[in-house]
Amino acid sequence: MTQSDLPSGKDRRHEADTRRTAAVKSSFDLPLLRPVDNGDEDRFPDGQPASFTKGLNHDAFGLVSRGEYENFREALVIGDERMKQLKIAAPEPHRKWESPIAGVYFNDIGADTDAVAMPPAPKLGLSELCAEMASVYAMAITRDMSFESLQDPNAVIPNIHTGGNPVTVQDLVDALRKLSWFATDGKPVGWKGKSLTGHEKRRRAATWENATDGLTVKTLFRGSAPGAKDGPYLSQFMLLGTLDLSEGQDENFNRTGGNPLDGKIEYGLQTINQAQLVPEEREDYMTTWEDWLNVQQGTRLPQPPHGTTRRIHTPRDLAGYVHFDALYQAYLNACLILLANGAQVDMGNPILQNRDRNSTGFATWGGPHILSLVTEVATRGLRAARRTKFQVHRRARPEVIAARIAQIASGHDDGFDEMARGKVTTMLTELGFDHNQGVAQPGTILDWVSQYNAAQNAPEDAAEERPATALPDATNFLLPMAFVEGSPMHPAYGAGHATVAGACVTILKAFFEHDESFMAAVKGDGTFYAADDNDKLRPTANAPATDPTLADELDKLAANISIGRNMAGVHYYSDYYDSLRMGERIAVGILREQMYTYHEKLTMTLSSFDGDEIVLKTEGGSNQADVSVHVTDTNGYQVTFADWWTRDLEEYGIVIKPTELTS
Repeated sequence: MTQSDLPSGKDRRHEADTRRTAAVKSSFDLPLLRPVDNGDEDRFPDGQPASFTKGLNHDAFGLVSRGEYENFREALVIGDERMKQLKIAAPEPHRKWESPIAGVYFNDIGADTDAVAMPPAPKLGLSELCAEMASVYAMAITRDMSFESLQDPNAVIPNIHTGGNPVTVQDLVDALRKLSWFATDGKPVGWKGKSLTGHEKRRRAATWENATDGLTVKTLFRGSAPGAKDGPYLSQFMLLGTLDLSEGQDENFNRTGGNPLDGKIEYGLQTINQAQLVPEEREDYMTTWEDWLNVQQGTRLPQPPHGTTRRIHTPRDLAGYVHFDALYQAYLNACLILLANGAQVDMGNPILQNRDRNSTGFATWGGPHILSLVTEVATRGLRAARRTKFQVHRRARPEVIAARIAQIASGHDDGFDEMARGKVTTMLTELGFDHNQGVAQPGTILDWVSQYNAAQNAPEDAAEERPATALPDATNFLLPMAFVEGSPMHPAYGAGHATVAGACVTILKAFFEHDESFMAAVKGDGTFYAADDNDKLRPTANAPATDPTLADELDKLAANISIGRNMAGVHYYSDYYDSLRMGERIAVGILREQMYTYHEKLTMTLSSFDGDEIVLKTEGGSNQADVSVHVTDTNGYQVTFADWWTRDLEEYGIVIKPTELTS
């Protein structure tokens, strides 16, 4: 064969066109979807008590006029020209809505943003939302405890008491378990007043240790995948570094030096330090009505200083990480660790299958290929999350629902929609509010959060008189926020961090041997670590019972970053749960589409966040039949790719049936 035999010109152009057409067709053959929200936006015509309104003009009771909200909603759907006419309520310099029409954009790779979706969010008044609010309250009052102490049932929560007695982590879990959503034998009401959907049952069970024990100290604030529930709370990928190339290599070209416990990650000839600036302890925000209302107008506030550098030790540290991270930062770092430490790549990749005696990965199946794709899926995930946020659900953030709870309890609720008032009253009852006495019952999370806020708002000088406020201490159930500005300037559902987590982690599980021992992947000695407040790593008392797989540890990493946003007070559990799975589908769709560009036979195998085994295959040809996706669920049953893609959506009328297209 000579160079003239190399396919080129018209022949090469034809095959390129054939492959690209097949790739595009694969994404356009996905099930058709329609947007379906939970109905709260239209159910409550006055004030939009459960809808995202940050930046609009709020009255003294934190409500927005229907007319102004309608203008906002129409602008989000119609696009740029209408958006130009909207104004932020706060005077300049103020905050601005973040990429509000990004979800209207189209993608040039992978599924269109309209081909992925999330089920309706929990409605105002339902047990699931009560549980979600109780959980973010619980995270707020434990922000400065170490992750290790949060796994100790006898650890005392600082500055919180019941009847003069200290409150422990076990007390906190017991209070959560009294809510019907967390009770394994309870029957909370689901969507449209019906019993729980299959998806809601899965989402609920994901918070349990098992169906008998339900929520426990072991699973408190944990992720949904099994790997996220065992061992130390924080993934080792957030603490460890790489072996050091400067220390040399042995005869097999394995690195021989460097200490991963230093937390230094090689980035070329530079290093990334896992230690970070952490926020100051006990610094929480928006715990008075006046501060809360000011922030809702879109007011820009200066960021407080961060004076201490250490690796992540507490929920507040993790909240700080996800406040300023580069979004895919944690997964880029994890990929660098795996590459530098020689983790086993997926055994189905073509170099290992066919020619590893004389070839190694680089432009394909090596570092540049993997690293660039980890970042590529992030922007696709963000666009999809923006579509669900702004164009479909427009769900209010936890800081808003907490304010509604505090308003109804305090009687600071003029202009409140009567139906909404009833829904919030129902939530107050379930959360342990005594309507006769006008206070939270002792030993409830509402009682503890009111104590927390009272301490936060107390004058430094005991003789100083506190300014008058709309919410008395006893009914101040505002959510203490880790960020001075509270939530971002976009709605809650879906969560950008969680969608990106799902997408990026899926790429890593596909490219590396996902069921390899995690310790083998990072060249570890079998020891799991936790950081202390002096940035020292020490063996954790909460080591996993068995060495997790690489997929397990990556699932934990995804949960850490996603739920770190909940720990800041800006997201709910359902935001994390459903966004993570949407991101996973985005990544699998992109992997499938790219299979059409490969000229060699190969497979990629990964495990989903629900435990499915997903195998992508190509024969290396240029037609549609040369690429396939096989899904096997946890019971060993084969699931079609289309059914897996829409598993969480089928029960809500989101999937458009073929009969609807022909009728």
